Amino acid sequence: MIFIPFMQDKEIVVGSIPKHYPREYAFDFKTGEMTGLIVEGIDAVKVWIYKALKTSRYTYDIYSWDYGEELEELIGKGYEKGFIDSEVERIITDTLTIHPNISRCYNFDITFKDSHLTASFTVDTDFGEVDINV
Repeated sequence: MIFIPFMQDKEIVVGSIPKHYPREYAFDFKTGEMTGLIVEGIDAVKVWIYKALKTSRYTYDIYSWDYGEELEELIGKGYEKGFIDSEVERIITDTLTIHPNISRCYNFDITFKDSHLTASFTVDTDFGEVDINV
């Protein structure tokens, strides 16, 4: 891990259990660019979700093998829709639930149109629910 003093995660204590309090660089989801600001809490989790789902697992040495998605493994295989739907749900859930503030992913709606796969789902975090569309 690179040491960046101003980006260290804070720990908050709930009862006697330390909890991870996320911080990320802010991301403008409309333009696809980083803004240079720092966000915390649920906004930081949203940025982390976006980055994790846009990063291929096992591709970049800077990330651990736990980080990133494996959806590209489904491309061009000719699997049936039911199998693809269940695999997309599993891969997304496995990708996101490694984050200490994410407890589950549910309410998946997966569509496949003209070789484009779209998934909408809800993520439960320690800070509330987040609706995601990818």
